[in-house]
Amino acid sequence: MGVAVNTLELKDQRLSSLFALVESQPGEYRHVFRGQPNAVWGLIPTLYRGATNVGGKTLEASYDAFEERCIQKFFDEGLPYLPPIQRSYSNDRILAQHFGVPTRLLDWSRDPLVATFFAVENWQSEEDAALFMILPDAKHRPEDVRSLGPHNAIELEPPAIDRRIPAQKSVFTFHQYGPPDKPFVPLDERSDMGNMITTGPTGSERVRGFAKIVIRSGLKRWLYHTLLQLGIDRRNLFPGLDGVGADIAARARVGQIW
Repeated sequence: MGVAVNTLELKDQRLSSLFALVESQPGEYRHVFRGQPNAVWGLIPTLYRGATNVGGKTLEASYDAFEERCIQKFFDEGLPYLPPIQRSYSNDRILAQHFGVPTRLLDWSRDPLVATFFAVENWQSEEDAALFMILPDAKHRPEDVRSLGPHNAIELEPPAIDRRIPAQKSVFTFHQYGPPDKPFVPLDERSDMGNMITTGPTGSERVRGFAKIVIRSGLKRWLYHTLLQLGIDRRNLFPGLDGVGADIAARARVGQIW
């Protein structure tokens, strides 16, 4: 498979140019957004990024079993620290994903500026960054989801597990393994990702709500500097002392301590 996502390029460091690219896509801000520090990386949930050491009749069964073991270990060892939350198939995965356990979920934000922050925060690196935007096929309560059903991407609205969830305007998408017994195909290489949108003057054209905005490395520092000035920073996205300390250190590196 080749690149199936609609790929765009940010030409300058102005946020107005970034917004113009978002608004050029049918569906505009109805999409959810994900920033990645390396534009070459595909959209792959953490569960599927490595080999599984759990045997199964199929690769899909092996990944299912591996994810279940990781989640069970997380709840067994994290029980004293867990927030009150209704246990369910998808809620378990949301909670585990939020704290770094590999799952079949991908993290997104409703705010393109928050996603852009995570794309450009490592502005010292020479790699181009990327901002992905996708319009999921459906939105469900996490407690109602165990499989994709007829959809390719389901949006899950997480409960406010901690203050980071609302601060980052977090949402998750749910992805099963596929295709069977082959390496997981990154979402940006799939032609069936993104909900169909009717567009055109007569409503006769149908396109998928799925795009990738490439941010060249030379623009990252300037975008990051602007985001810090707007308060899109570690202090606000990671409420607490860790976020405050990380924000001060980050601002010191770009000369924004005043």
